[in-house]
Amino acid sequence: EAKKRVYEQGLRMMNSTVAEEGDFPPNPFRTVAAQQQQQQQQPQQLHQPPPQQQQQQPPQQHDMFAGTTVHAQPPYNVAAPQQQPVVNDPLDYGSTPPSFAQPAPHPIPSGPTNTYGQTTLQPTGLMQPQQQQPKTMQPSSATQNLSCWQACIACCNPDTYTAYFDIDTVDISKRLKAALFTFYLPDKFRTDVIGIERNENHKGPDLYGPMWITMTLVFFLALSSNWSAYFRADNRENFDYDITHLARAMVILYGFVLGVPGLFWLATQCLGMQAVLLLVDWVCLYGYSMVVFLPATLLCSIPYEIWIWIVLAIATVVSALLVVRNVAVPLLGADAHNNKAAPLLFAVLGFHIIFFFTIKLLFYK
Repeated sequence: EAKKRVYEQGLRMMNSTVAEEGDFPPNPFRTVAAQQQQQQQQPQQLHQPPPQQQQQQPPQQHDMFAGTTVHAQPPYNVAAPQQQPVVNDPLDYGSTPPSFAQPAPHPIPSGPTNTYGQTTLQPTGLMQPQQQQPKTMQPSSATQNLSCWQACIACCNPDTYTAYFDIDTVDISKRLKAALFTFYLPDKFRTDVIGIERNENHKGPDLYGPMWITMTLVFFLALSSNWSAYFRADNRENFDYDITHLARAMVILYGFVLGVPGLFWLATQCLGMQAVLLLVDWVCLYGYSMVVFLPATLLCSIPYEIWIWIVLAIATVVSALLVVRNVAVPLLGADAHNNKAAPLLFAVLGFHIIFFFTIKLLFYK
């Protein structure tokens, strides 16, 4: 019976929710459960705080032994942990800078991107490859923008003529063919074949071609004139070659190729057309105009008077047209209202006619 009474007392103590007088205090577990059940049964409108109070109300914590509700408060004098910035791994291409650190904006470099979508920086400074500019060959500046005395001194300097002899056989053959087949086209030979400015495609006026063409023509003229005289001689056994034809041809041809262009260049200087044609342009045109006389002089070896007149006349017309058609455009363009270019063009034709009669009467009598 005593054991039964102790057992019943223990059950009543465990199931009790209120304190009984003189026996034992209430079961804390049952007390808390009863309070929660009562709160759930009450209307929710009486126990729900307004929205602002819900936000400000700290979380609650129940004391199972005291049966009271305790508000959880953070410990005093404890500093909140500071947020540490996330350092980007140089190998982590997907990482982003921390949101609270706002670095100064930097310009986004332009360039190709790699497989991760990042811009590939280009080398700068001395390591950056430079763009290759097209090389432009300029003639010697010794004869440009100089006074008369300085120009005379520059003419005696061999370095002045270096740029005008920088030419190869391919260019010479191209200019020889153009002098024979494009003589009638206006300004074709000067602009498209020779070139107004020196660059990679055009080497500009040269002196190598005119000098060798003239020297070759000297020998051709002296040789063909002696052949023509030999074929027309009555007594060929006692025929003597005229060696003076060589010296005479050299004086006449070089005088025509160098002297006449010099006169026209001085005329343009006096008439106020300095920037139209340079002296080397005149010499180059007159030198290549002698190309047609190379086959003409060989054909003049045939001892027929009418044949010689016709061949020399055709060669003179072709030579004159090459010069006139290439100097007319710049001269007329520079002198559109003063009518100074027309006398110069007629003078070109006049000097060619004089040259024609000189060749015929001195070498092919």
